[in-house]
This record gives sequence, structure tokens and C-alpha cells, in this order.
Amino acid sequence: MSALPARLPRATTAPTTGHREQPRGLPRLRAVRSTVPPRSVVPYLLLCATILLGSLVGALVLNTHMAVAAHELHDTQRQLNLLLEAEMSLRQEVEYVSSPVELERRATELGMERAAHIGYIDLATGRLIGSETGDK
Repeated sequence: MSALPARLPRATTAPTTGHREQPRGLPRLRAVRSTVPPRSVVPYLLLCATILLGSLVGALVLNTHMAVAAHELHDTQRQLNLLLEAEMSLRQEVEYVSSPVELERRATELGMERAAHIGYIDLATGRLIGSETGDK
């Protein structure tokens, strides 16, 4: 076998003006128009433009929502910091007011006196323990 393509023998007749003659036995081929109209690129371009526009609008909406959420987070964080400062201030005030020195000062302001003898009640027996009048 040869790698050369097979060739048809050339006609030895003189060339005619106009068109070439077809060898006998083969039908003459001619171009016919398609029955389907050619497709337009406009719908494809509209689809691409719609997808592009939709993605841009989606990115804009997403970015806007993220900015709003970040603003709300910042405001909430600021409010939390203010509340934490207020809580710490109140804790310090409670510690100061509940100190023994401050309790004694407030009690004397209210007219209370220090107890000379401290006694306890035994709930099981109902007796006073540790007072001058009760058992020791």
C-alpha cells in the first residue's frame, strides 16, 4: 500500500469556458439553501448580558447586606462595652458598700448599736446558746 492519495485521471479535452463537465455516471451536485433559518446571536448575547447583570446585582446586594451586618455588629459591640463598664462600676460599688467598715458606718448612721453579747438559737432544742441569760 502506498501513502499517496489516489487521484482521478485528468480529462484530456481542452478546457471550455464557463463550467467544467462532470464525468458520466455521477450526478451533478449543486448547493441548496437550508430550510432552517440561520440562528441569530442576539438571544445568546441577551442571555450572557442577563447572567452578567444578575451576578453584578447579586454581588451588590450581598455587599450591602454585609455592610449593614457589620454596622449592626459594631453598634452592638459598642453597647456591650458600655454595659460591661456599667457592670464593673456597679460591682465595685457593691463591694465598697458591703465592706465591714462601710456596714458599721451605715449602721451607726441608722442608730444601731453594737451588741454586747451575741447569742444563737438551737433550732432542735429551742434554747439560747451563748447569751448571758441562757446556757453556755
